[in-house]
Amino acid sequence: MNWNLIRKTISDRWRGTAVYAGGLVAYVLMLTALFPSVQKVGTFKKAYLKDLPEGLIKFFNLQKFDATSFDSYMTLQFLGLLWVIVLAAFAISFARNMVAGEIQDGTLELLLAQPIARWKVMTSEGVVLLGGIIGLVSITVVSTFAFGAAFGVKLSYSGYLAFLPLGIALVAAIAGYSVLLSAVMREPRRVAMAAAGLTLFFYLIHFGGMYSSVLEKFDWFGIFHYYNPQKVLSSGGVPARDVLVLFAFAAVFFAGALLFFQRRDIAV
Repeated sequence: MNWNLIRKTISDRWRGTAVYAGGLVAYVLMLTALFPSVQKVGTFKKAYLKDLPEGLIKFFNLQKFDATSFDSYMTLQFLGLLWVIVLAAFAISFARNMVAGEIQDGTLELLLAQPIARWKVMTSEGVVLLGGIIGLVSITVVSTFAFGAAFGVKLSYSGYLAFLPLGIALVAAIAGYSVLLSAVMREPRRVAMAAAGLTLFFYLIHFGGMYSSVLEKFDWFGIFHYYNPQKVLSSGGVPARDVLVLFAFAAVFFAGALLFFQRRDIAV
C-alpha cells in the first residue's frame, strides 16, 4: 500500500461517502420515528401480509413476521432491499472510478509514471473502498441504536451487531466484482451498468429460487443466498459461514482485478 495515495483517495472521495452516510442516517431516523405509529396498528400484520406473494414472504423470511417487532419492520422496509441498493450504489460508484475512471480522466498514466507498483495503486484504493463500506454499515447500525433509544424502540442490539459483519461482507462482495469489471473494461459508464446488472441478476436468481428448484440450485453461486438479515436480527448470532463465503467472493474478485490490472495495457 501507499499511504500518500490512500490519503489522496480519501480526500477525493470523502464528500461522496458523507452524502451516502447522511442519507442512511436520515432514512433510519424516518423509519424509527414512524415505527411507534405503525406498531399501534393492530391489523397491520394481517392486512399487509395478506396481499404479499408467498414467494416474497419466503424471500424476506416473513413467515413469522411480527408487526410489533422493530427488527422485522426494519428488514422489510430497509435492510431487505433498499439498504442493499444504496450500499451497492456506493460500492459500484467508487469501484468504477478506480481504473476505468482514471483511464477516462487521463490520470492513471500520470499516476503509474510515479515509482508506485500497480498492485500498490489497486490495494491502496481498495483499502479506502473497504473503509468506506465498513463506515457506512457501521453508521447504519449506530444510527439504529441511537434513534431506537431516542424513540424508546425495543430492538435486538446483539442482532444488529451480528448484522455488522454480514452487511460488510455482502457489500465487499459487490465491490469485488465491481473492481474487477473496472480493471477489465475501459468506460466507467459500462462498468457501472455491468456491475449493477450482475447485482440485479444475483438478486433475481435468489428471488426466483423461491419458486423454482432449478434456480434454487444456481442461487448457491450468488451472493444473496448468503444474506438473510431477518434471520441474523432474530438469532443475534453471526452467520460465520455466510460471512466467510461472501468475503471469499470479494477476495477472489479482487485478486482477479489485481491480475488484470497488472497485465493491462494502459495506453489510450
